[in-house]
Amino acid sequence: MDIHDIALTLFAQLVGAHSGTALDDATRIELGREAYRCAEAFIKAKDLYIRELPVPGPETF
Repeated sequence: MDIHDIALTLFAQLVGAHSGTALDDATRIELGREAYRCAEAFIKAKDLYIRELPVPGPETF
């Protein structure tokens, strides 16, 4: 999944959480921005986690 897929999924969930109310365009734009901020933070955290994993030594092969 790339950042756009993650952001779209988050955006759909954020809009769905507000399904009982009508959302104007400004609110939808802000939810989209928030979805991209969260997706970017998720990808950075995932990359950091992967970098910190121990490197397997020759005995594991």
